[in-house]
Amino acid sequence: MGIFSKPAIKNGNESNPAPELFKSDTVTTRNIGDLARIMELCKLCAKMYGAAAASTKLPDLKKEFESIQQDHLKQASDILEFLKKERDQAQ
Repeated sequence: MGIFSKPAIKNGNESNPAPELFKSDTVTTRNIGDLARIMELCKLCAKMYGAAAASTKLPDLKKEFESIQQDHLKQASDILEFLKKERDQAQ
């Protein structure tokens, strides 16, 4: 059996899991600051893709820009909801 056999691939990650530095639900003030910056960048990207969509005359490209814009807006919204949830849990 080699390293690419089905049992090796299936059980490869289970045999020696990486050490966990933090619990996955641990959020620090630095993490919150980073998430806030990412959220602002998502909003900026959404604004730029909206401007690009408004300025193009190619319908396929316009549709693609609008789709990417919506993805960035959703990501910013998801981060905002997460930050609100963290704030509420801290209080």
